[in-house]
Formats: sequence, C-alpha cells, structure tokens
Amino acid sequence: MWGEWFFGGGLILLSLSHWFPFGINFLELLGAFAHATCILSLIIAVVSAFMRLWPLAGSSLLAFAVSGLLILPHLSTPEMSGNSDFSVGQFNVYHNNPIPQDAIATIAQNAPDVFTIQELNSEWQTTIDSRFLKTHPYRIEEYWDNCCYGIGVYSKYPITHSRLLDLEKLPAIECTINVNGKDVNLLSLHTFPPAFPNQTEARNLQLKQAEQIISAMNNPLLVIGDLNLVSWDRTLTQFLQRQELNSARDGFMATYPMDLGFPLIPIDHMLYKGPIAPTRCETFDIPGSDHKGLVASFAFKE
Repeated sequence: MWGEWFFGGGLILLSLSHWFPFGINFLELLGAFAHATCILSLIIAVVSAFMRLWPLAGSSLLAFAVSGLLILPHLSTPEMSGNSDFSVGQFNVYHNNPIPQDAIATIAQNAPDVFTIQELNSEWQTTIDSRFLKTHPYRIEEYWDNCCYGIGVYSKYPITHSRLLDLEKLPAIECTINVNGKDVNLLSLHTFPPAFPNQTEARNLQLKQAEQIISAMNNPLLVIGDLNLVSWDRTLTQFLQRQELNSARDGFMATYPMDLGFPLIPIDHMLYKGPIAPTRCETFDIPGSDHKGLVASFAFKE
C-alpha cells in the first residue's frame, strides 16, 4: 500500500508542478506535456481501480483532475463564423528543411493574405520570390545564414510602416498593414526555446520587450510567431492577460514537433486584440518542417 501512495503522490506532485513550476527550467519543460500527465493519470486510475488498488486509483484520479483543470480551458472551440475580411498565416519552415521547394509550394497553395515565414534561410530567396513576388509584393525580410532565426513578413496589402527589431539579439518585425483602408498592426517574433535555463531567461526577456512594443501599438493588433510556449504555460497566460490579448485557436491545435508525423504541443500562436475577431483557424503540414503551419481568418468588428 505504501508503494501505491508513493506512486500516486508522485503523480499529484507532477500535476501540481505543471501549475507551479517555480521558475525551474526542468519543471517548465515537463509542464509542456501536462496533457500527457492527464492521460497517463487517467489510465493508471482506471487500471488500478480494476485491480482494486484504491489508494493508487484515488490519487491518480486526483492527479488527472489537477492536470486536466490546467489544460481544459485550452481545449475549447470558440464560436467562429461569418465572412472574413483578411487571413493571416504563421509558418516555421525549419532552417535546415531538406525540401524547401516543396515547403514553399505548399505554403503558396494555402497562402493567406498576410503571413510570416520563420527560420528563413537565404538559400530560399529565389524560390520565395518566384512564388510570392507577384501575389505578395509587400514584404520585410531578415535572412539568416546560420540557424535558426531568419524571419519575413509577406503581404498582399500595402505595408505602410515597418521596423526590424532586435529582441535579445534575435530579429522580430513590427509593421502596419493597410487592409482595404483599415490599418492592422502586426508583430511577428520567434523566441528562444526553453531547452536550458539561460535560454528560458532570454525568452522571457524577449516577451517583456515585446510587451513594451505592443503597448505602443494601436488596435487592431496581431502578435504571431513561434513563441516556444504552450498555451497553458503561466508565462504565456500572464503575457496575454497583461496585454489583453486573445488567442485564435480551434481547440488544442498542436503544431510541434512533426518528427513522429504528428505534433505533440501547441507552441505556434496567433494572438489578437482590438476590433477584430477570428472566423476560422486551422493547421496544415509543411513538407520537411518540424512545425505545422497555422492559418486564421479575421473579420473587422463594426
């Protein structure tokens, strides 16, 4: 019985750590898989109940509830309907993509009115120009020959203002796009992955710098990019609350990693605020990339 309590208590502590990582890098990485903890706890609860291991069943069920309450708000599908005024895409193509021509062709087939390409490689410039120079003539690009933080914004609509930013030595783009006479402000960024404590700290500093930029921008506003944060991470949820941002998401919508052929966690985001509302949001595969593409349509509010 003591073994049951010990194992079940470990599951509860693991679930609680997803809520309160206390700035510990390893716990934050585990928290990205809170949904896996939720599923595992439920399986253990069912199996242990069948085997009449009641202490383990009860503690596992509690762990399921704790982790489930964390991710449940991010599994909902908001009501999205009506006509769209413009569409936006977020595409991390992967700097070392072995088949960039196929990736760019797939983006062209699904190309929204405005989109960002991240991990932009200068070797792709000719292919990108051949695909998008006529359809998306307005652009801001910052190619990187080294992995992995090149970035570009491409638009069918005129870009009336643009600025290339430096967020902890990584490029980001802030611009204003005139969509049929209405200005939409956009910030596209790619933050550090939290693989090590110093990178987590740098990513959080990037977000703080982004907040200063967002605070000075007018509505309607879009913040899009690979933020290397899952939807339920406290760093992200507090970022959204402080800046009064909403997430355009249709349920879980995991986008990374695609190494197994299907994604596990949602780290690409389409955030917005102001007099716009999402009317559609979906993902699609990008050949050779470790991310799915993310596309959303928006309508202006009267």
